[in-house]
Amino acid sequence: MRFAPISIFAVALSLAAAASASTPLRGDAEAGQSLFSLECGACHGSDGKGHPSWKAAHPESRLPDLVHSAFLVTRTDEQLHQAMATGHTVDQRWIPGHVFSNLSALDRWNVIQWLRDQSLRVEDFFPQAVKFTAKAFRIDEYGAKRLAAVGADPSELEVVVLTAYRGTRKPNEPLRLVPWTPVELDLLDAKERLGHLCFFDVRAPGSGELLHVGVAFDPAGQILSMRVRHPDATKRAAYEKALGAFVGRNVKTAQKLDAPRGLAQGAAWAQALSKPISLAAEGIVMFDKDERARRAFDL
Repeated sequence: MRFAPISIFAVALSLAAAASASTPLRGDAEAGQSLFSLECGACHGSDGKGHPSWKAAHPESRLPDLVHSAFLVTRTDEQLHQAMATGHTVDQRWIPGHVFSNLSALDRWNVIQWLRDQSLRVEDFFPQAVKFTAKAFRIDEYGAKRLAAVGADPSELEVVVLTAYRGTRKPNEPLRLVPWTPVELDLLDAKERLGHLCFFDVRAPGSGELLHVGVAFDPAGQILSMRVRHPDATKRAAYEKALGAFVGRNVKTAQKLDAPRGLAQGAAWAQALSKPISLAAEGIVMFDKDERARRAFDL
């Protein structure tokens, strides 16, 4: 739901005195898309995935995929606003040339809304979640060998694993990203763990569309749900119906998936999903290893 224009104007005036706001706003995504393409497209591309020319000219620099859900769910609206207003990243690094004087405070909120509309959310998969962690794991040599059997090469051995937890949340209180620090992690209760979540881009059999897919697992490794980001609701439903044929599978380590019975192009779907789902499973293995090592000396 959008604020009335007068409300947006009033909030924009308050933002003129501050780079961030304590209350998330909802901007105009359509306006944000145009602004993003104009102001950010030279480096990030009009789709937010990185302009090919910029990446070719800067092979040593890793440009983030700004519309990837793993990137967006681990940043608050205020942090995204700050990156455009001051050029400072989440860890306070400064990005040269990243201050956009042409963008007003309201323009920046419009850009943020367009980015958010491209994202899948943790609560889409875990409605009971109150907080979550997120960490990029590098798969170890054992997982790498298993992943090689499903076609993964050494450049693909890193995955962001989000882990959702239940708890108590006040009305309208946002989902909380728990920092990956010893003190914060020690406060989490494994009994409250709902499951894990990973995001990938998958080429759809038949249509050839590149789909942004989220895969949720329960703590035991069973696939709970798979969701697709797509602007066409009818196509999204069709793709999610196909992906739903894989829900319920237990995937604890890398493996080639079997084609579900009755699914059109089932073998092709199984082939397309084997690598990303296996990578997610191996990422969860690394999460479990990290947890065991971290709690090895707990009393």
